[in-house]
Amino acid sequence: MVLMDYGKRMLSFLKRRCKERKVSAWFLENGSNLLEGLACASNCAYDTPFRNYTAKEITSATSNFRELVMFDGTGCMFRGSFQHRLILVKRFRESVFRKRLPLYINRDIVISLTMCHHKNVLKFLGCCLDFEVPVLVYEYAGDARLLYDILYYRKEQTSSTHCGPFPWKIRLKVACDVANALVYLRTAFSTPIIHRDISAHNIIIDQFGVAKLLDFSLCIWLPPGESQVQEDILVGVNGHIEPEYVTTGIVTEKTDVYMFGVLLLILLTGKRSLDANYECFQLVDCVQCQIEDNCLNKILDNDIVVEKGETMDKQLLDVVELALRCTQPKGVDRPNIVDVAKELRNIERSSRIH
Repeated sequence: MVLMDYGKRMLSFLKRRCKERKVSAWFLENGSNLLEGLACASNCAYDTPFRNYTAKEITSATSNFRELVMFDGTGCMFRGSFQHRLILVKRFRESVFRKRLPLYINRDIVISLTMCHHKNVLKFLGCCLDFEVPVLVYEYAGDARLLYDILYYRKEQTSSTHCGPFPWKIRLKVACDVANALVYLRTAFSTPIIHRDISAHNIIIDQFGVAKLLDFSLCIWLPPGESQVQEDILVGVNGHIEPEYVTTGIVTEKTDVYMFGVLLLILLTGKRSLDANYECFQLVDCVQCQIEDNCLNKILDNDIVVEKGETMDKQLLDVVELALRCTQPKGVDRPNIVDVAKELRNIERSSRIH
């Protein structure tokens, strides 16, 4: 079944609901926007049940959005319970996209539908169109935490919520998991999908230590047969965005490779991609300078320094070298994400051998 088939069922659902009862203008507008998004993505395979929740169901399930769990890159996640099943409900921040909000929400829904069976994506259950801004519903991922919070706030939590050290083995697995999801975006569809927002804000670690992407609102499809697309609005996290995208507005497959390289450096250093306290200001430049001076320990997160060993030294150097290749200024000089994922898996396996 394809998304166009689902679009037909969605249209039938909208008509039936309009006959059954008076519906809000928000439902009609959001429903038509979603149908347009489904039609544009009709070449994507879809075989997953999708629920259309009512506003009453969502407000009841979340106790009127009472329990805030986390902030991701574009909205707030609330814990809830629906039909004896724990769920996560996302509300978008209206100020994030302004007039383009409907477009980005529809992209999130469409790609979440096609990706929800993937182990490194937070499973999408459905949405509610009855609010002015649609809300999205996901499977509850246990005691999941945002990677951003683990990296930057784990040592500042109270004793009851302190999550302890963040070891290198787990960081490397996170990198492999995210790369795995990005490879799927590149290879599983008729045209490659570029994420454009790879950052610690959009990655959660579930109760089993599995990393999952949870926001596809800024994704973009490359046109059929094309290797790039021109975008008039720059999106992404400062410090993560590739230089060529900033100067030209052109998005390619290497756009995500650059952002993933920055993520690798963040996992290695525990530092933000941009920080006024850095001498070099940009994390990429800062790491490059330290490596040239043979000062690897100066850039590593303290948790990693404490556990370092001979085998781990080789892994760390390999990942740093890979990250710096991913963050080359020119896209042509970067590896593709498929090769990056393979290299990371080989690095991860090296620790098991020893």
